[in-house]
Amino acid sequence: EPQRQGRRSMEPRPRVESSGALNDVYVKSQEHLLRPTSENPLPTSVPPPSAGMAGLIGVRHVLIVIGLPERGKCFIAQRLSKYLYFFHGAEVKLFDVAEYMGCQPVDIGHAAQPQDECRIEASANTLTRDLKLFLNSSGEAARRAGGNMTVPVPRNCQTAQARAAERAMAAAREEIQNTEQHLLVDEADRRRKNVDSGKVAIIFTSDGMGSFYEKWACTSKERRRWAAETIQSDKRLGAKVIFIEVIVNSAKLMEQNLLSKIRHERRLSRGAEARESRDSRQSREGEENARGIAVPSSPATPGRPTRASSSRNHGYGSGYDWSAAAAEALEESDDIPPRLVREFHARVNRFARVYVSLQEDGSEDDLSYIKLINYGDKVVTNRMHGYLRMRIAQFLSVIHPTPHVIYLSRHGQSEYNVLGKLGGNPPLSPAGQEYARRLAQWVPRHIFYQHGVLTKCRLWTSSLQRTILTATHIPHPIVPASSFDSPDGISSPPRRGSHETDAATPSGGTPSHRFRSRQRSRQLPPRYLQGDEGVLNEPVWEQMSPRVYRNLDEIFAGEYEGMTYEEIQHSFPSEAKMRATDKIGFRYPRGESYLDILARLDPLVHELESYHEPLVIVSHQAVLRLLYCYLTGRTRAQAPKLSMPLHTVIRITYDGWTPPTEERFYLGPECSQTDGQTHL
Repeated sequence: EPQRQGRRSMEPRPRVESSGALNDVYVKSQEHLLRPTSENPLPTSVPPPSAGMAGLIGVRHVLIVIGLPERGKCFIAQRLSKYLYFFHGAEVKLFDVAEYMGCQPVDIGHAAQPQDECRIEASANTLTRDLKLFLNSSGEAARRAGGNMTVPVPRNCQTAQARAAERAMAAAREEIQNTEQHLLVDEADRRRKNVDSGKVAIIFTSDGMGSFYEKWACTSKERRRWAAETIQSDKRLGAKVIFIEVIVNSAKLMEQNLLSKIRHERRLSRGAEARESRDSRQSREGEENARGIAVPSSPATPGRPTRASSSRNHGYGSGYDWSAAAAEALEESDDIPPRLVREFHARVNRFARVYVSLQEDGSEDDLSYIKLINYGDKVVTNRMHGYLRMRIAQFLSVIHPTPHVIYLSRHGQSEYNVLGKLGGNPPLSPAGQEYARRLAQWVPRHIFYQHGVLTKCRLWTSSLQRTILTATHIPHPIVPASSFDSPDGISSPPRRGSHETDAATPSGGTPSHRFRSRQRSRQLPPRYLQGDEGVLNEPVWEQMSPRVYRNLDEIFAGEYEGMTYEEIQHSFPSEAKMRATDKIGFRYPRGESYLDILARLDPLVHELESYHEPLVIVSHQAVLRLLYCYLTGRTRAQAPKLSMPLHTVIRITYDGWTPPTEERFYLGPECSQTDGQTHL
């Protein structure tokens, strides 16, 4: 049986945050190329941007996420922020309008009072001030990025080119010491905007009801016009404004969102109350122990969420806390009672009557905007010209807040792992072959069935044989589409041993083919099997249909392919030292760096985000390090230091309301985790 190695919960990132500027605008392993030498006394100060560090071509953008309450605006802002930072190196900061309100919101049922208008104006001015401070900030990275526009000008007429060739190095040093710095382009000049990584400010609200009348909530034409003019009137900002409207008119999607959010709030409330109870009990025990009184310990009992720990009163006017009532109802059921759903929709409809959507009648055609309808079912764009704008539109068209379940697994131990060699295309070792068989037995029981229900599943591998061989025994049964939601379909997970295959068993056909035939004859009703011409009568789904992507191949070590790390240290000590100090940016000679992997993973992440089905990815250590960091909210700099153990499956789950959680399953067999790939 596999060993479950525990469940880890990733703490949600703060809602108002900045991704932070890159410490460098070029990789550390290039620094020695930027110093003066005898052959190049006046070197380039900063190299051109590389993949993953180019940012957004220096352009500043303000993205304003708008829409009715409970449409997932916070989710959209968070995912977009993570994507732009992780894959494009942009400096991103989130601004939550709800955090700037400062006091009780305006009741939707009453007209705003003068004191309310003053408070709204003050909060808008505060957010505007912080926004401009962020966009106008110019850190060390931006200064270094503009190094090529700062050139040395000699104080005398003698130039470095006129000096004798044999004295070139000494002359260059003397020349640099006797120069003053001259700016070809002033730091305030707009022509410098393309030298840094670009800045993106994302404005959203985590409390759509309470902040409805806030200026930056942009819930009316007047507020949107004010926001656009506030940014565009300040020419020093040089920022472009894009409105992103989230429209959800599907009742099913709305109820899924509400259910996920309420469950998340209930989990948070239970965790908070459990911690308070534990702390209180420990404090009481400490006091009693100090007085010599024995106190029996008892486990903390999670309680139901109270009004204080659930969502605040969003200006309903009635004082009714819908979220708390729904959370209590969920204690006894997995569904929100219809009465509470109706009450919620009635309250949201009150906002819908005064909310003004982005107009397509020509009155707002001068604005740049995206209408995201039902999370990508339909996307409407207006004046979306340019690189960043189209990348944003493309990414928003694939993301959705419904649950994602991603399984990450390295290939089984390869022959190069045993020898400690890097890269190559070796086959599996005997231990790796055993892991492939165990993985094939584990997948149907743990992935085909989610919460006891048969679920469509997907499988990705790289193009290298060690990942293909690792996944080769995973069964691919052909299942009628109706079986996934029909009561007479496959409704319970198969028992252990009912379809497990042994690669060493002599038989005609591959293990996957034997499984497929056995599954059809054992579990599918006769009417599903064949029609008059020997084909299925209805749409079918092939479970775990393998898709091979070269984008998932291991980092290419170039001239060091097939070498051990010790051999590299011995033969190329300077390269090994640079690699150790800059693992994410160092590019193997005629090979790749981690930043190069980011460039080829970008399109795959778009596809991954669009899936609703569980996805199994069998790949390599360097690639999985980056995917793991992106999915769990870690930074890119952490990726090269992570350990992705062999013969282990990592399950990562997240949705629009819940931070990522992970579970690890060690399937075995035992093998050395110290191999050449550790140093990749």
